[in-house]
Amino acid sequence: MERVKKELNVQVGRRLREIRENMGYTQFRFAEILGVVEEHYRKIELGSSGLTLEKVLILYERLNIDSTYLIVGERKETFDLDYILTNCSKVEKRRILHRMLEYVYQMVDREV
Repeated sequence: MERVKKELNVQVGRRLREIRENMGYTQFRFAEILGVVEEHYRKIELGSSGLTLEKVLILYERLNIDSTYLIVGERKETFDLDYILTNCSKVEKRRILHRMLEYVYQMVDREV
């Protein structure tokens, strides 16, 4: 059972690192958001320490991180950008588009 728990921590840590990097955050910033020291956060990404349910909830509430993906690696099947942009306020639409542009900029910047 301990080995299964350790492997789950490693998988969650990998997904968390991927999410953090996609969002353009440092380990220090994610540690701040979670209310832990940076060294502890590094251990979470490495899988030597696990996330508590409280921390998973913080990631969901503050950063909109899908807890199902984080824990089991499964993404929601449906994503319809047209539907989302049609059914949100102008403020939300600007926020979404701004975030998309930031993400594209980060991708381009990494490849240079």
